[in-house]
Amino acid sequence: MVKVRKSKFTEAEATERLAFADAALGAAGHEVTDPYLNELAARFARGELTIEEAQVLSDRHILGH
Repeated sequence: MVKVRKSKFTEAEATERLAFADAALGAAGHEVTDPYLNELAARFARGELTIEEAQVLSDRHILGH
């Protein structure tokens, strides 16, 4: 079960964190286009999800479990 948390970071900080992650992916020749996965990344960037929670939700989405 995933807890609902209040944002730890401001929207500006989250945007900066997402931009960094997108740049790193882009430098490696990758891009995430799935809206659900992008929303999970945004929630993680805001501190609303732990990396473990984001991974579980991503795995469920991708693998259908």
